[in-house]
Amino acid sequence: MKTIVCLCALLTLALLTGCGGSSYTPSNPGSAAMATSDVIRVGDKITVQLTGTPDGGWIREKQIPASGDIQVDLLPQSFHAAGKNPAELEAEITDAYKSQKIYTNPVINVVAEERYVNVGGDVRGPSNIVWRPDSTVMSTINACGGFTDYADRHAVRIIRGKERFQVDCVRAASDPGADPAVYPGDQIYVPRSLL
Repeated sequence: MKTIVCLCALLTLALLTGCGGSSYTPSNPGSAAMATSDVIRVGDKITVQLTGTPDGGWIREKQIPASGDIQVDLLPQSFHAAGKNPAELEAEITDAYKSQKIYTNPVINVVAEERYVNVGGDVRGPSNIVWRPDSTVMSTINACGGFTDYADRHAVRIIRGKERFQVDCVRAASDPGADPAVYPGDQIYVPRSLL
């Protein structure tokens, strides 16, 4: 009986190590997330608000089209929003109103809609979690209530567009350098342990 149990354990271990997907070894998990933390992308929804004007201003909700360009009231030109952070877009629109002498002291505020990371599998509360610039695999899973008792913490899968990789969350729990950043639109899947 002992021999059968050992053989089953070895077979399971062999299958797990042979499974597809690459392991993730971040060089600096926080720097990339901070660099892209608030960059506006095609498809994002933003709110543009103008205040500080005699006419009372306005609020406009915009979805960034494939061109990446938006237009605002009273200005003939469009503004390339994709790839900029909200502060850069605010400054560009403000400068245009001033340089064209439409308003002397306009205040432009650009707010991007919240972005999400999807978490599924063997976590206590699978759901979409609001992405923050400091989000990592472990912090996102913890926001779902953590792992279930049957979760395979060694083989957590991350799907990012066409890219797929695995994270060993047992290692990540003790080594922050092994806990990679997550990005808006990422999918985290926690498989069930076979043992």
